[in-house]
Amino acid sequence: MKATKRVLLILFFLVSIQSKSQSLNSIFDYFDSQVSSQNSYLFNGRLYINSYLVLNSKNQFLKANKNYTIGNITIENITFNQIELQYDLFSQELIVKPDPKTSLYGIIVDSTKLKHFMMYDLHFVNLKSTENSSLQGIFELSIDKPIALLIKHKVTRFKILDKNSIHYEFEPKYDYYIAYNTNYIPVHSKKDCIKLFPEFKKEIKNFSSENAYIDKNDPKEFMKKLVLYINTLKEVVNEK
Repeated sequence: MKATKRVLLILFFLVSIQSKSQSLNSIFDYFDSQVSSQNSYLFNGRLYINSYLVLNSKNQFLKANKNYTIGNITIENITFNQIELQYDLFSQELIVKPDPKTSLYGIIVDSTKLKHFMMYDLHFVNLKSTENSSLQGIFELSIDKPIALLIKHKVTRFKILDKNSIHYEFEPKYDYYIAYNTNYIPVHSKKDCIKLFPEFKKEIKNFSSENAYIDKNDPKEFMKKLVLYINTLKEVVNEK
């Protein structure tokens, strides 16, 4: 009788373990399916192939860095963190690397699903054309304030012929847009800012004079500082 009880207890224990194991497997299968489903948003794209031979550091990638860098990306409201990214400024394509250790080629992110991404501590948004604006594509949201600054990162391509090969060089170029009152207005200089905010004409001129060196040597940084300054002026006026 005692032997029978022992057998029954062992059988109950084994059945219990098997049941728990099946439950755990079901849970793991569920999470695997969810991860696989989410990853399909990220890695379901065309292979990226760089067709330009560049012999120096003047390549077409963001920060002139031909290597991938760690960043975050949001696709259809799903955010992926710690992903290896590369941004081709000439083709305006964002590239992800599926597996840093084994992947030879990157995959081009589907721009119709891309919301925004972060690289080098720079925040990029993917704008869609609307009834109010035809502006679309990838822009750096440089200043996220009531008077916002968007920067379009681009490159100009140069074809170079020599005795041994054909190769290329790329030079960075930037376009600036002020987002204000649901409008996107292109700006190229302080004059455009004065047209937008004539009430601050004197202040903008003084600011430009005081920061003439930055304007000449680093126009992108100058534009950031100027838009931040205009935001400050607006805040002071609104407080009165």
